[in-house]
Amino acid sequence: LAEVEHELQAAEAEFGSTLSRASWYMAQGLMSFYLGQDETSWSLIREADKVSSLSPASVLGFFDMLHSGQQWERLARWLPEIGPLLGSHRNEHLSSYQFYWDAVIAHLPEEAERMWSSLTDMLPYSKDIYQNALITHGRWREWIDYQLSTGREPLELRVSELAPIEKNAPELLLPFYHQAVERYILHKNRAGYKAAVKLLKRLAKLYKKLKQQERWDLFIISLSVRNSRLRAFQEELRRGKLIS
Repeated sequence: LAEVEHELQAAEAEFGSTLSRASWYMAQGLMSFYLGQDETSWSLIREADKVSSLSPASVLGFFDMLHSGQQWERLARWLPEIGPLLGSHRNEHLSSYQFYWDAVIAHLPEEAERMWSSLTDMLPYSKDIYQNALITHGRWREWIDYQLSTGREPLELRVSELAPIEKNAPELLLPFYHQAVERYILHKNRAGYKAAVKLLKRLAKLYKKLKQQERWDLFIISLSVRNSRLRAFQEELRRGKLIS
């Protein structure tokens, strides 16, 4: 390794401005990696990325070596440090990133908070793997909070995406659905009313599942009365058999 280091230093002097700085930094970063000089390696890899955006394979390669060597503690330190360099790449590469985190957590459960911190720091690029991780780890409230914070509409979500929440924490869907219903009604057009009714039917099923039928009856009556002047909305409510 000392000989390699000498050659790298010589290359800088020999090639000058024609030297591929990104490759030069990466070669030094790899050498530092093998020497166990992680902080130096991270710095060099980031410098390489500044010169020329690194390919996902270049970043994932370090994780793969640590994973293959079952160096879980070291992998837990590497993932937050250079994982963000994957941020602007396609989901498939971020899925690989999550694979390495899952492997770490399987061996070192105490590293879970480091994983969550890393995933949130990489938002919005990590939004898909972040949401998947929330579901996988049963963090239902945080999943709902994320949907609310990003303004995502319930009707934009596939039924399969909502199924784990309906099964494990259906009560958390109530504010998510209620807020969306109010937004749809405020559109004051037929499309908005139809969307509201579609969601109201889901709410009716949720209240039934939660054995809160009386609460649902009071709500739907109140909603109808508050919006009694919206003739088209009243028509949609009757068409959806939500009121008589």
